[in-house]
Amino acid sequence: MTNNDTSNKIITDNQKSHAPLEKPFSKIISPFQKFINSQSASGILLLVTATIALIWSNSQYSNFYYSLNEMNLQISLDQWEINHSLKHWVNDGLMVLFFFLLGMEIKREILVGELKDIRQSIFILIIALGGMIIPALTYLLVAFFMESDAIQGWGIPMATDTAFALGLLALLGSKAPRSAAIVLSALAIVDDIGAVLVISIFYTENINFDALKFASLTLSALFIFNLLGIRRPLFYLFGGIVLWWFTYHSGIHTTIAGVLAALMVPTRPYQQTSWFIRYARQLLTRFEKIDNHDKSILEIQKQHEITEKIKQAASHTTTPLQHWTSQLEKPVSLFIIPIFAFLNAGVTIPDQFTESLFSPVLMGVSFGLIIGKVIGISLFAWISIYFNWANMPKNINFTQLVALSFLAGIGFTMSLFIASLAFSNHPALLLEAKLGILLGSLVAGIIGMSLFIISSYRKKE
Repeated sequence: MTNNDTSNKIITDNQKSHAPLEKPFSKIISPFQKFINSQSASGILLLVTATIALIWSNSQYSNFYYSLNEMNLQISLDQWEINHSLKHWVNDGLMVLFFFLLGMEIKREILVGELKDIRQSIFILIIALGGMIIPALTYLLVAFFMESDAIQGWGIPMATDTAFALGLLALLGSKAPRSAAIVLSALAIVDDIGAVLVISIFYTENINFDALKFASLTLSALFIFNLLGIRRPLFYLFGGIVLWWFTYHSGIHTTIAGVLAALMVPTRPYQQTSWFIRYARQLLTRFEKIDNHDKSILEIQKQHEITEKIKQAASHTTTPLQHWTSQLEKPVSLFIIPIFAFLNAGVTIPDQFTESLFSPVLMGVSFGLIIGKVIGISLFAWISIYFNWANMPKNINFTQLVALSFLAGIGFTMSLFIASLAFSNHPALLLEAKLGILLGSLVAGIIGMSLFIISSYRKKE
C-alpha cells in the first residue's frame, strides 16, 4: 500500500468515526440554537437585560452600573481623537445599525410588503396614525392639566417596540391569530417611520449647514452607486460611515443617517432566478459526477470549488437588501438592542416612588402607552370601518384588535431612545420618563396578553 493509499485509508476510517462528541454536543447546543432562531428570542433578551439593569441600578452596586455607562472609550490617531462614554457610543453609534436595519425593513414593506398598495394598507395606515396622534395628545393633556413645562416628552409614547410586542405574540402561540402578527408588524413599521420623522424634525437642536451639505453629497453618492448597479457592501459601508460622520456633526441625530443609508441599498438582483436554476443544475451535475463515497470533500478539491461557485451564484441571485437584512438581523436583535436596553433601562427607583407615580412626565408617558395607544388604534379602526374606508383584516375580531393595541403600547426601545433625546439635559425628568416607559409597557403587555388569552377561550366555548 502506498503512502497515498494509506492517507486515504486514514481519512476514510476517521470519517466513519467522525467527531464522536459531535452528537452529544449537538444535543446540548440544539436548544440554544432553537432559541436564537425563534421569534421570541429578541424580546426575551430585551426583558432579561432590562431586568438586570433595573435590579443592578437599585442594588448596593449601582455606582458601578452608572460608572460603566459613563466609562470613556477613545479612538485616536496622532492629534485626531474621538472620546465619548460607552452609553454615547451605543446610542449614537451602534444604534445606527438598528436604524439601518429598520430602514431596510421599511423599504421592503413599501416596495413589496404590507405597505405596497395604499388601498390595501389603508387600515394599517389609519390605525397607526391613531396610535401616534392620540398617545402624543394624551401626554400633552396630562402635562397641560398638571401645569408641567415638560411638554418636549410628547413623542415618547408614540413608538411601538416591535421585538417585544412580536416576542409576546410568539409566546401566545395559537392563542393569537397569525394575522395579528402581520398587522402588528406593519403597524410598528409605520410607527417607526413616524418616530424617525419626529426625531429628525422635533428633537434636532442646532444645525451645522456645512456638515449637512457634505452629508447630502454623501447621500447623493450612495444614490448614484445604486443607479450604477454597484452591489458590493464595501461601497455602502464606507459611504454609510461618512454619512454618519457628517450627520453627527450636522446636529441632526445620527439615527437618520442609518435610515437614509438603508433607503439607498439596491433591491435588484445581479442575476435572475431562471439563470440560477440552470447554473445550479449544471454545477450539481458536475458535483455528482466526481462524487466518491469513499472519499470526503476534503480530498476532492473540485467538489469544494463547485460548492463555492453555488454559494457565489446564490449571492448573485438574491438582492443586497434581502442579504444584508438577514446578515444584520441576528447581531442587531440579539446583541445591539440588548446592550442598548441594558445601558438605558437602568433607573434608580426613588424612595418617594409613590410621589413619583403622580409626576406629570411619568403619568403622561404611561397613560400615553396604556390608554392613548388603545384609544387611538381602536377608535381610528372603528372610524375607518364605520365610514367604509377600510376593512378589518381577516381572522381577527375587534377584541383581538384591542388586545393588539395594548401590545402596541409596549414602547420600550424607541421610547427610551426618544426620552434620552427629549430630556438629555434634565436627569430628573429622564428618570420619570424611564419609569413611565417601564410601567406603561409592563401594564400594556400584561393586559394585551390577557385579552388574547380570554378571546381564545371564548372561541373554544
